[in-house]
Amino acid sequence: MNDKLIVKDLFKIFGQDARKALELCLKGLGNDEIYDKTGSVVAVNNASFSVEPGEIFVIMGLSGSGKSTLVRMLNRLIEPTSGSITINDREITTMDRQQLIQLRRSEIGMVFQSFALMPHLTALENAEFGLAVAGISPEERRKRALSALEKVGLGSNAHAYPSELSGGMQQRVGLARAFATGAPILLMDEPFSALDPLIRTRLQDELLA
Repeated sequence: MNDKLIVKDLFKIFGQDARKALELCLKGLGNDEIYDKTGSVVAVNNASFSVEPGEIFVIMGLSGSGKSTLVRMLNRLIEPTSGSITINDREITTMDRQQLIQLRRSEIGMVFQSFALMPHLTALENAEFGLAVAGISPEERRKRALSALEKVGLGSNAHAYPSELSGGMQQRVGLARAFATGAPILLMDEPFSALDPLIRTRLQDELLA
């Protein structure tokens, strides 16, 4: 079975002297010492892993350990300092803007920790957004978005605005937006953090089904 996603030797360093910090990192210096010498922060240090089709891969760590940074590098919302990211045998770190846009539209869905809903759009319109950007017809995207909202238990709230929804409900709209795209890869940044235990368990079962 071919791996869906392969990450090799991935680094992200924030700061004006990232290249110097990378050299020190490769020499084995610690984060504090690198910061003292360069003023740069090592957020991701030499991450390597692979994910098979159908696999649920979990990145665990303390708050501030670089989990969100790592996830956002996988679709280049954050640019890596160094390393390789291969999706379906294609190296994404060398893709141009148009290639990257197409990849995000067709192959990668994203659930953000901060929900990232557009306040002027209803739950249904937010759930449709990725499909609209991909050029899906209004009828088809509405059908798929409504189905996704039903899946997360928000079918009756389709026409509510984010300000009319609780934090947990807003997070479920974000999940529905990702589900609606049908993307084969879902990147999820603490997707159940605002949900009560019963809903969290049900949605986790949906993902595992």
